Amino acid sequence: MVQASKIWLTGSRGFIGRPLAKALREAGVDLICFTPKPKGASGHSTPASPVELDFLSPEDIKDKAAHLGLPDIFIHLGWGDVSRPELDVHLTEGVASGKNLIETLFKLGVKKFLLTGSISQYGGRVGILSEGMEPGPRLTNYAKAKSEVERFGLQAAKIYGETFICVRIPWAFGAGQRQGSLINDLFASYIKGTDVSLTPCEHYRDFIHMIDVVEGLKRISYVDESGIINLGSGKVVLMKDYVSMFWKNLGGGMDRLKFGARPLPANEPEQPKSYFDIARLIRLTQWQPALTLEEGIIKTIEDLRSQTENIHA
Repeated sequence: MVQASKIWLTGSRGFIGRPLAKALREAGVDLICFTPKPKGASGHSTPASPVELDFLSPEDIKDKAAHLGLPDIFIHLGWGDVSRPELDVHLTEGVASGKNLIETLFKLGVKKFLLTGSISQYGGRVGILSEGMEPGPRLTNYAKAKSEVERFGLQAAKIYGETFICVRIPWAFGAGQRQGSLINDLFASYIKGTDVSLTPCEHYRDFIHMIDVVEGLKRISYVDESGIINLGSGKVVLMKDYVSMFWKNLGGGMDRLKFGARPLPANEPEQPKSYFDIARLIRLTQWQPALTLEEGIIKTIEDLRSQTENIHA
């Protein structure tokens, strides 16, 4: 088991990265966060900001390792344009960056590489989703790219005798999601006292609260067995039920929810009635997500209200 005293992390300013970085620091990890270096940039960054790194440059990665010290674990959360899964950039720059990070860091002697993947890699499959399944049909470019980097990482781990893990995450929720997300729209509508225009919400999701995502990633970081790990609730929830539960816990009148008032977006990923098999997660970590759906919703609402109070304080 690799005891991670030093971890390098990308994506530390994202929805998952922010709370994960905080939790790792609180656990006493020597954490260094990285962000992609803008094209043509000098590489300068302030002490409080992530270190700029050219993900496509083996030389820059080697230089950072020489100056900062090689990490025990590299966690790759950072991935651009996640909200636009149809873009070609996922298959070009996203794949090239991921492969270069994996190969260069393994060559340098990093013992473990964690990549975050997505439930979208299972495509339109229905029912229970287990890690041994091949990539599903009708994949988005984002899902194809993640699967390609995942395959490369698993093969590289065999070649270099190190550990590569892809942690597939379903529908994570909590305060701190990007503007325009469903929970932010619901919360804003409640505060304003306005109706909520919704899609039919007849699709399904395996929801997991951010508290459990962070705890799961921390525990998976101690796993020394290469492979794919599903990090989800292991349950399926109808979107309409999730929205109704969220709204009810806010205290809103159910007549404000206008289901079917607008269609699903044209680029909305497929969300069939499927959910994660989490047996491998439990076997490898002796842990499983603890929060119920309603507990996660209540925690999210508490955090959103706290953020609103702080803004107006």
